[in-house]
Amino acid sequence: MRKTIKKTLAVILSVLMLSGSFVCFAAELNQDAVSKHYGQFENYLLLGDSVACGYRDEMSENDELWNESVNESTYYRVPGSYADVLANAIIEDGSMTALAAPGFRTIEMRYMLEDDFKEECDDPYLFHPSHLYAYEDQICSCHGENLLPGSEHFREEFKKAIKAADLITLGIGGNDWGAYLGWVVADILEAEHVADYYINEMAEALKSGPFGVSTIEKAVEIAHLAGALPALVQALPDALSYGLGNFYSNWDIMIQDIYDLNPDVTLMVLGMSDNSVKGKNYDYNGVEGAPVETETETDPTKAQAMSLIVDFIMGIGNGPMIDGAKKFGYTYVDTDGTTYVDSHPDAAGHVHIANKIIEALPSPDVYGKYADLFTGNKYYNDIEYCLTNGILTPKSETMFGVDDPINKADMVNAFNVIKGSEERSDNTTKVTTVTFAVGLLTTAAQKGFVTFFKGFTATFKLLSAKNFNIGASVTKGEAAHYLSYVFGA
Repeated sequence: MRKTIKKTLAVILSVLMLSGSFVCFAAELNQDAVSKHYGQFENYLLLGDSVACGYRDEMSENDELWNESVNESTYYRVPGSYADVLANAIIEDGSMTALAAPGFRTIEMRYMLEDDFKEECDDPYLFHPSHLYAYEDQICSCHGENLLPGSEHFREEFKKAIKAADLITLGIGGNDWGAYLGWVVADILEAEHVADYYINEMAEALKSGPFGVSTIEKAVEIAHLAGALPALVQALPDALSYGLGNFYSNWDIMIQDIYDLNPDVTLMVLGMSDNSVKGKNYDYNGVEGAPVETETETDPTKAQAMSLIVDFIMGIGNGPMIDGAKKFGYTYVDTDGTTYVDSHPDAAGHVHIANKIIEALPSPDVYGKYADLFTGNKYYNDIEYCLTNGILTPKSETMFGVDDPINKADMVNAFNVIKGSEERSDNTTKVTTVTFAVGLLTTAAQKGFVTFFKGFTATFKLLSAKNFNIGASVTKGEAAHYLSYVFGA
């Protein structure tokens, strides 16, 4: 009984991940943020999946954007995609190299970046046919060769582009356990000899993607009518586990691959956003339709429960991305609030994502100013927060002192800025773990219960990181990390 419940829950979670919806907002750029970052970067590289490369569910063959982008938009600069909006907004010549591809997963990224990965990779859906055709007519202008997925020439060009970039946005992850489940469902329907013409059409749709909750629900219904449901229920939990397992195990390796090629690059990682329970609806030819009021949408209790479930799922999906930001120093960009059509952002959604990236870009007042501080440093975002708010001061005009021990003057001044005090100190004694922990806790307590709780958590993390050696010194980078965590927004 317990196994049955777990399998059923896995199916429900899979369905929720693949549904489509969104929140309405005005599609306008934050001009203050644009002005702040304009001209800061020259070589922008786009990496990721179909969301990154600009796929739009509402496009049709009569849509000018569809024709200009050749439908799937692989390696094209799609007008109105978040990468296009971002490049036009902040780069002087509007340049951008697009190397995102529909269907890309962390597995495909590792294949492109690691010379020996293809020897160990036995994934049955590597470079899945759902996006293979999009590469057929792609020609590399520098050598006149096809950019087929996985080709040695393309892999080299892929790595060269990463090495040359000073800004990379990476939006990937949904296919690892989203589209992947659709491919599994399609294969199950075929393997169970579900041969009706309509069902075969459904299988093809699942293979091609994109698809939403209605498609999956119909597939489950068909599987039930055709007697294939037991196989479906049995396979989906394993598929979900496989997809998530690969995503979690590949993430850090993939990020390290990027930094091995370009340690100083500004890397912006885009979180997966909620495209599942709230928003507007479009019919199949891309025309915006009237909102559909389901039982969940009209029942506040069910709506709240659904929202909590989705938040839980998104927490799982974005977990490695958020954790990796602290490990590697890249910037995690929360894309919550993006508007969707089925499983991809609409035009307003792409503008929203571009805004989120622009607003999260490193401050030009800090970026490139200190020789020992670059965006790949795991403390970069924390140090930027502390410098911008005057909490910590640099060692000199060209060095921050990331790995230098923080001294008593630095610590006292930092907590005084946070508390709004006028006291100052010039004591150069190194600060021990216990001294910094006490200062962190007492200052946090003065800022309220929530901040105190964060301070308590940070204190435990600090002591654990130092193996409970209370006499160990604390570096300025470490201090910035805990100060930003406790007192930052």
